[in-house]
Amino acid sequence: MLATGPRRHYPVVRAADRLVLGMLAGLLVATAALGAEPVESYPSRPVHIVLPFTPGGATDVIARQLAPGIHQRLGQPVVIENKPGGNARIGANFVAKAEPDGYTLLLTTNGAFVIAPFIGGKPPYDSLKDFAPVTLVARGAVLVVAGPKIPVSSIADLVALAKREPDKVTYATTGVGGPPHLAAELLKQAAGFKMLMVPYSGTGDVNVALLRGDVDIALGAISAVAPILQQKDVKALAVTSAKRAATLPNVPSIAETVPGYELLTWFAVAAPAGTPRPIVEKIRAAVLGALGEKNVIEALARDGSEIATSTPDELRQIIEADYAKYGALIKSLNIKD
Repeated sequence: MLATGPRRHYPVVRAADRLVLGMLAGLLVATAALGAEPVESYPSRPVHIVLPFTPGGATDVIARQLAPGIHQRLGQPVVIENKPGGNARIGANFVAKAEPDGYTLLLTTNGAFVIAPFIGGKPPYDSLKDFAPVTLVARGAVLVVAGPKIPVSSIADLVALAKREPDKVTYATTGVGGPPHLAAELLKQAAGFKMLMVPYSGTGDVNVALLRGDVDIALGAISAVAPILQQKDVKALAVTSAKRAATLPNVPSIAETVPGYELLTWFAVAAPAGTPRPIVEKIRAAVLGALGEKNVIEALARDGSEIATSTPDELRQIIEADYAKYGALIKSLNIKD
């Protein structure tokens, strides 16, 4: 005779109960996907904005101008985190792999999205798939500056000197493949001369190197490089936009010497792919609100940036179009890390 334990009584689950339980399970899964927080309660803790560059550069300036306005509109602290390295790949990858809950955002230039994928091997993220675009923030030109030891005062002078003394003129940028580097290489290609690149880890290092005379030319965002124009014998040669920048009306565009030349940097906010659209829209509204504040408009204008916004879908289209454009440009310039 088989031994039996105490009889267990299992509850009877009716069809209607099963339906309710199924709905509850679905809600639990959805809530878990949002970090156990309903969309409507976002945000309930600090929001982190990751910058894939060192402090002091144009992205850093823009982020710190926007942070107070975003904080005011979201009602939570905004923490700025600099995660430089790898031509913006380290910071961008950190955000790409973060939870898609709206608490980790990326503010970066076009470099991380449409330049890094074509230099130095495939990045650990997919620019077209691993991010939820939020909004374009600003556009800006690259500023070309000459140091105290090089006898030039214009792009024409620079081209003539570099042609007379090939590979003697040096220029500093914040790394291979960034907009300043591309701007220099595109100028070399268009005007038919040579310069030797010297990469540095950040804009601050670039400025110090120029002032010490370690390099002849420096290229960087207007907001980051313009402050050193106050130093003796430092000369602004040109901007890379098709027209002169409003903040530097006396500085010519490269196109005035090299017709058809243009290269712009754009700045944008993105979240990890999978971030719920209502959260994306809430972040976008906070960013746009901050961009509309008078002090922010004036600050960005002083720094040489032009406010430019977009919808998430428009930003995605910009990323996709520039991904193709810069891929072809980098290939034609034969730039390698």
